[in-house]
Amino acid sequence: MIGAELAAARAAGAPGWLAGLRRSSWETFERLPFPTLRDEDWRRTDIRRFELEGFQPLTDVDPAVIAAMLRQRDRAAPDSAVLIDAPVPVAARNADALLAQGVIVNSLEEAATRHPELAQRALSAAGLDTSKFGSLWSAMWRGGVFVHVPAGVEALAPVWVLHPASGDGSAVFPTTVVQLEPRASLTVVDAFASPSGGASLFSDASVALALGREARLDYVALQQWGDGVWHFARHRAVLQDGAHLRFFGATLGARLQKAYWDVVLAGEGAEADVTGICVGDGDQHLDHQSLQDHRAPSTRSDLLLKVAVRDRARSVYSGLIDVAPEAVHADGYVQNRNLILSHGAKADSVPRLEIRANDVKCGHGATAGHIDPEQRFYCMARGIDPAGADSLIVRAFLDDATSRLRHPGLRGLISELIDSEIAGETQAGLRSPEA
Repeated sequence: MIGAELAAARAAGAPGWLAGLRRSSWETFERLPFPTLRDEDWRRTDIRRFELEGFQPLTDVDPAVIAAMLRQRDRAAPDSAVLIDAPVPVAARNADALLAQGVIVNSLEEAATRHPELAQRALSAAGLDTSKFGSLWSAMWRGGVFVHVPAGVEALAPVWVLHPASGDGSAVFPTTVVQLEPRASLTVVDAFASPSGGASLFSDASVALALGREARLDYVALQQWGDGVWHFARHRAVLQDGAHLRFFGATLGARLQKAYWDVVLAGEGAEADVTGICVGDGDQHLDHQSLQDHRAPSTRSDLLLKVAVRDRARSVYSGLIDVAPEAVHADGYVQNRNLILSHGAKADSVPRLEIRANDVKCGHGATAGHIDPEQRFYCMARGIDPAGADSLIVRAFLDDATSRLRHPGLRGLISELIDSEIAGETQAGLRSPEA
């Protein structure tokens, strides 16, 4: 079970620097209480029904889940290298082109031993999360994925990472660490999935992205957990001078999610474009929290999150643009647009600004509403039935977000998943061998 004995075993099997980190993380976890509605970050997300004692670390994954995830990869990016974040590390597939360029693609556990200075630097650059769930992840993760791109290398193929889970009562700790040296470039897809249905699972994920000077990273998180999954995650990117991050998140499943999307613009001229789509149905509770942290001059960030919820689903969004005193000429914008498709659905939005520098350009916007009857009438006047009109409007609402995906295969895959969701086929979990 998840406890002190397992934490000690994880530390005992790790290199010295990592063992110490694991032990201190477990001590932090034991000291901290679980978040409650009295904590500012959690005011709208209630986890009182979450019981850690009911979960056991995943020991094996249903091969059908991995096969279904690979089929999605084959449709979207058949040339990509594949890494599987499983209890027993799996060697990278289709990675010859990247390895020939000097790109490192292996498990984080292996990197901690074979490339300790790189693994330490990447984790240090992103900054460790010392929250309750962040500390638990740091003490418990196993396997993980590590990708390192040398200076000046433009990776010839994307990297597709699979984070599968299955089995009622299983706990997983998905881990992806990416480090780009100066002027390097890469595309990474992080796919999280489990079978459809209400099997109770627990996911505690951490993603660390470190971009060196003038590096370029296209990062996509595709989340398709089943209806019984508790998902807690932090994605954190740190950008040095002139680096550019394009981040895209697609949230299509989970019983309850609390995901942090943090971007730290640490170097002058760094830029980040963060885009997300979230489609919720049933009783899903999907919470996103973002940070655009401007710490250097002439930095730019832009965030767009589009949300559509129906049935009794609820979306929660809280976003902060934080501009440090030295971040003059910063340019930041955050917007959250919500489309409510059923009377029982709900969307909350709290965008915020904290500006402590002069000569900056920052703003925010948030909207929530139902389908405009005039738009529906316009479609019906042209021979489209009411259901088809609503589907067309929802698709158009989300399209300006999906259009920001530069990779055509990824754009096509996520558009297909959205179309199926709009048609009433929930994308929470992988439903069949054809998923």
